[in-house]
Amino acid sequence: MNSLLAITQAINNNVNEQGLYAMYRSFVTWDLAIPQLALCVTTNNDWEIVAQKNIQIPDNEHDYAHLATRFKEPSKIKKGENPFLDQFDFAIPVRHKNQPIACAFLGGMKENGTTYDKIQVITAITNFIAVALENKRLFRAKLEQELIQKEFQLATEIQQMLLPKNLPNQKTFELSKIYRQHSQVGGDYYDYFSLGPQRFAFCIADVAGKGISAALLMANFQAILRGLIFQKLSIKELITQLNTNIFKVTKGERFITFFIGIVDFNQHLLTYVNAGHIPPIFVQKENTKTLRKGCLILGATAKLPFVQIGQEPLNETSTIFSFTDGVTDLTNDHNEYLSEEKLIQFTREHFSLSSDDFNDAFFKFVNEFKGSHPFPDDFTVLTCKIKPELQ
Repeated sequence: MNSLLAITQAINNNVNEQGLYAMYRSFVTWDLAIPQLALCVTTNNDWEIVAQKNIQIPDNEHDYAHLATRFKEPSKIKKGENPFLDQFDFAIPVRHKNQPIACAFLGGMKENGTTYDKIQVITAITNFIAVALENKRLFRAKLEQELIQKEFQLATEIQQMLLPKNLPNQKTFELSKIYRQHSQVGGDYYDYFSLGPQRFAFCIADVAGKGISAALLMANFQAILRGLIFQKLSIKELITQLNTNIFKVTKGERFITFFIGIVDFNQHLLTYVNAGHIPPIFVQKENTKTLRKGCLILGATAKLPFVQIGQEPLNETSTIFSFTDGVTDLTNDHNEYLSEEKLIQFTREHFSLSSDDFNDAFFKFVNEFKGSHPFPDDFTVLTCKIKPELQ
């Protein structure tokens, strides 16, 4: 009884697993005089022997320890079935929520009038310790999950701080975004930069991959871009240096698709580079095209083999509709993708709207299109509307 009380107090005092296993071994082999013992426990289906006395442990311990799963209730062990089990007389399994979590194997017992009582006591204490340790493990797992969740929440808040919350809505131009992360943190990126009273830049990017690693690379990319964009570099020099810096980080193992456009009202001109990104759709009253000129994705090679500069005149109202692959990867209930043709058609039909109204209409269109299908990835849209006739 003193030993049982000591074990109970140890559990309440949060003694670690090794300490409890040692107390269990002492209780079974010393207080109850059981000559041979093997206590097997499992975590995530990986079995191991955590307490033992006077037994031969085979080299492939895990393969033998998992034999505990064959016992559903306290049982007498049949000899000759397995070299490991032949060492024992009884098996006492422990199940928690109908899942096996432990099994005590007892050997060298001489059946007499006290055998049944010993089995009953060992069954009770084995269940008590195994379930208590399983509950502690689940509690620790819950705390760890809560900590991870808090870290994700912090990462989400930091990432949201890196993206512009408010985009300009002026007489001569408007910018509007839709930003929907697939998980708590993502690899999509958009931004806006004022380059003077008559010039501004806007961009959209997508980092390969998902989760924390993509978010970290996105944050690094944003810092590099913001460090270069105000240095009065040509757009070709900007792209070249972006690629060089990203390659130093990724070593070619990760990459970024990127589109940047620079609007110059003095020249009534859009200058852009598309670095492997899904081509934005450029629409004017009598003109529709996709903006494809540019270069390879960023970060995949140490040096870009070519950089083509695209230019479009802005002498009339123009809409530039850019987005990430979270848009084009959408499927509907008929397993049809949201094709470029559908996107061009939508843009032509709605380009006269303000950028905010355009995005509202597009998000409604997307939800109607996808039906019950979920968003497969981060979903980002950046719509730029140029209104030069109002200058």
